[in-house]
Amino acid sequence: MLELVIVVVSLFAIVDPLAAIPPFAAFFGKSSASLQHKAAKEASLAAFFLLVIFSALGHPLLTTLGISIPAFLIAGGILLLILSFDFLRGELPLQHHTEKDTADAAVPIGTPFLAGPGAITASIYFNHVYGPVITIAGIVVVMTLSFLCLFYSSCFIKHLGKNGLKILTRIMGLLTAAIAISFVERALTIYGIIRI
Repeated sequence: MLELVIVVVSLFAIVDPLAAIPPFAAFFGKSSASLQHKAAKEASLAAFFLLVIFSALGHPLLTTLGISIPAFLIAGGILLLILSFDFLRGELPLQHHTEKDTADAAVPIGTPFLAGPGAITASIYFNHVYGPVITIAGIVVVMTLSFLCLFYSSCFIKHLGKNGLKILTRIMGLLTAAIAISFVERALTIYGIIRI
């Protein structure tokens, strides 16, 4: 149970569905409830399948390419750290434009907003450390929460406002930065450079 909590909390901070609320609301905020439901579902499902596929195939792919897990952790940690700087500034990274069509909700909402490089890196790492059952269960929980955040995006904006969302995004950025450092720390521990 503790491992599942770790995966859910860490992955939620990295995925940061709160950062996807403003663009989702801009695209579908004035659409009907059924259209918003469909768009939120398609975006969440796209992110879910992407993370599950990479969590399952990521390690064999790295092995085939001759990339060690510690090297991947350092690269992923640096990537997450860079991503966290955008969150800490309250910015929404990797913004793109899209048509107001639910078929287009998968890009950019599903990816790269939800299932971005950081989330993909984390899913591969969690699958390697905690196994596929815990990892997939964590992805299910996080994507369910992401779906709810998107579907109720108008309510979030109404009650929190853009400044409130920016504050929450900064908090997620701080957590993401800490996770990034822990990735690098674990890699250095595996190499025997440091001891925890």
